[in-house]
Amino acid sequence: MPTKFTPRQRAYIRKRTKYHEPDPSEEVGELNIVPFLDITVNIIVILLVVAASIAFFAQLEVQLPLLSQSGVGNRNNDDEPPFRLSLTLADNGIIVSGPNNKYAPGCEQAGTGRVITVPTRADEYDWEALTTCARRIKAEHPEAEEVRVSGNDLVEYQNFIRAVDAVRGTETEPLFPNVILVAGIR
Repeated sequence: MPTKFTPRQRAYIRKRTKYHEPDPSEEVGELNIVPFLDITVNIIVILLVVAASIAFFAQLEVQLPLLSQSGVGNRNNDDEPPFRLSLTLADNGIIVSGPNNKYAPGCEQAGTGRVITVPTRADEYDWEALTTCARRIKAEHPEAEEVRVSGNDLVEYQNFIRAVDAVRGTETEPLFPNVILVAGIR
């Protein structure tokens, strides 16, 4: 065994056996969480502002169905009930119905049985056809202003909003401005 080391070996041994003086932050052993809290608070504030702005701009005025004492709804004292349009969003299209009948495709005549008034095209709803159908029904019943929208739980929320937009019309040409969301029937 060599008793004498070369200068290079001594430098290597000194370098590897040198005592490391710990920094005061290393001695305490605590984690500095101030930067983490700063980022977290900023993210929370940003999320609150975004949520408030979305809630402000994405409001949709709809009503829930009302029940009168007779359990029929808002019925006038006339013999004939007012015309109420109903939309049911299904997987394969939209069913448009009035108080006594369902409309056939094109909304020109009444259909019977399971009729899809506005069928889907390429697995997407045809919103232009629904607006055209609403215009035809509005021409037949100009006093009607109410539409009831329902669907099953498989229909996406955005499709309900698009259906409401399609039958409401515009500010210059309102079709059915009073929208009532109705729970779907299984």
